[in-house]
Amino acid sequence: MSARPLLGLVLIVAMGSGCNARTGPGTLEAVIEPQGETAGFGNFSTGRDKSFGVFVCTRDGSVELESITPMHTEGDVEFLGARVYVSPDRYIGAAHGFPPDGIDESRIEPFAETVIESDCDAPPGDERVQLLVGAERTGSGGGVVDGFVVQTTGGELEIPFTILLCGDRMEYCEVLEPADGG
Repeated sequence: MSARPLLGLVLIVAMGSGCNARTGPGTLEAVIEPQGETAGFGNFSTGRDKSFGVFVCTRDGSVELESITPMHTEGDVEFLGARVYVSPDRYIGAAHGFPPDGIDESRIEPFAETVIESDCDAPPGDERVQLLVGAERTGSGGGVVDGFVVQTTGGELEIPFTILLCGDRMEYCEVLEPADGG
């Protein structure tokens, strides 16, 4: 069976304004399904490092990003950190490279100390804000990064987002294997 990417993201949400220079008393929210999201890769012919995008927005003002850490990692996988990506016309669900190949690098900002102001209740605007999370498969067995904790000036946000980097024998990616009897 050939490996194929698992793309479980459906996160097309237009946001209001993007990043801003002042910080307020706001809180950060991830724009994902309440039960969480899963995305992954089974093909590493174009490299082992991958990017995953999670839309974010704020409530009650802007927030400054401080840090992001994985909640749990297992297997042959390394968390590469995160960046902020603001774009009016592209979104990153799951992509090759970290930062992703083929995007406008002038729209990528460092994670720490970036101020986000993208009102969750605003009508669709010109720019969408995403956290770009990077992960690398470090061995043939694959691995998983399960959830993230983002520290901001407005508090802590747990993001239930799972990254699967499949092993050569589909380790960690059993959900991709076809069911028997069919």
